Amino acid sequence: MVHSTREAVGTRFGESAAVYDRVRPRYPDAVYDWLAEETTAPGRCADVGAGTGIFGAGLRARGWSVVGIDPDPELLALHPEPAHTGTAESLPLDDGSVDLVAVAQAWHWMDPVAAASEFQRVLTTTGAVAIVLNQLDVRVDWVLRLARIMHAGDVYRPAWSPELVGFTDPLAAEFAFTTRVSTEDVVELAATRSYWLRSGPTVRARVEANIRSFLAGEGRGLAAESGGLVTAAGEPDTFELPYLCLAYVAHRSV
Repeated sequence: MVHSTREAVGTRFGESAAVYDRVRPRYPDAVYDWLAEETTAPGRCADVGAGTGIFGAGLRARGWSVVGIDPDPELLALHPEPAHTGTAESLPLDDGSVDLVAVAQAWHWMDPVAAASEFQRVLTTTGAVAIVLNQLDVRVDWVLRLARIMHAGDVYRPAWSPELVGFTDPLAAEFAFTTRVSTEDVVELAATRSYWLRSGPTVRARVEANIRSFLAGEGRGLAAESGGLVTAAGEPDTFELPYLCLAYVAHRSV
């Protein structure tokens, strides 16, 4: 990981590990199907920056043998075995031991040059890297407003592509999906963001109040107008929150 304030925040998600595991969105089936088409699936995978194992769970369900690696032991406490404490720049894996390195929701915490070098070391000669990003779908106006209130911060443009030295130019795909949430879920989701983690009580209270106000008033109206406010029977405070999943696959070139 990069040695900076960014690294320090990146290892603090364990402060709310159970909440992180509950409210962070899962990944759409379509992204796993696409990865299967673009890699030698299924095989051995290192899920780097694995957290509690959200992305790796989908790989396991599709026949992959997954080992999770993360610098935060509190997150790994909720991760299925096998899992090891470690970083992308110094992986606790043997040379040529995996067919896929997966990085879901963690690339921005890594030193891209050092990480790419380690990925080359642990991959087989036909191995690949998959970088996957779930983010609020800010193409939807009310979601953009909500993202700004939450200080989501990790929004990539679809034209963005990771730079991976020693790998082919990444193939790219995107998948729109929704996940059902409540206002409480959105508040807790904000509490798993790096902006919240590095903020004090006053800022946190203001962010929470702004989220609640927006979703109770203007945001609810905007969501309804766009067709995004779909409540379920017995769940009056739940709605479909739009997300966009960006995925990239690059194969070893050297």
